[in-house]
Amino acid sequence: MKFLVYSIFLTILSFSANSYAAWQNLPNHLLAQAVCEDVVYDEDFDYQKLGQTYGLNIFPHNSYAVHKNLVDHVIVYKSHHQMLLMRNNNVIKKYWIALSDRPVGKKQYEGDRRTPEGTYTLDYIKERSNYYRAFHISYPNENDILNARKMGMKPGGMIMIHGQPPSKGEYQETVQRTNWTNGCIALLNPDIDEFISLVDVGTKITILP
Repeated sequence: MKFLVYSIFLTILSFSANSYAAWQNLPNHLLAQAVCEDVVYDEDFDYQKLGQTYGLNIFPHNSYAVHKNLVDHVIVYKSHHQMLLMRNNNVIKKYWIALSDRPVGKKQYEGDRRTPEGTYTLDYIKERSNYYRAFHISYPNENDILNARKMGMKPGGMIMIHGQPPSKGEYQETVQRTNWTNGCIALLNPDIDEFISLVDVGTKITILP
């Protein structure tokens, strides 16, 4: 089964026109089976053994130049530290996320170190980020601005889904076990590579408590 999982997954990421057509025609039950089952450990995908956690060829950096239409909704459950990639109301991928040291409550103003809650758009990709790579979330919206003004505050901004901070070693799993951001959503570097390879600019994201 693991070979079927990786075969279909790598086919998605290679993205020739033919492979994209094949992906769209894949029956829903096979699609769900291929991308939702727990992946069996495979040493060829062990990032610690590889000694590298970013820039791998399986997640090409130019993949977002082509509209893929693989994911139509990203859902974040802050209290569960989970982010789900959805297509047609089916979960196709799950990620474990890190938030800030104030994970409870929605962002209200600049500097409160909280992550927004609500529905936004993933509107652009930032390749040169202080945290490896990043996907910008369209916070604040009109209501966010209005609510902040009522408190005499600015709403803040630059909320991202991003990778890990620079470090002497490439593997940052120990950092990811804690809430450490300034209100953004953090993934491991291999996960942000994969995320950007799968999710199109313009995709809706809903962030829940």
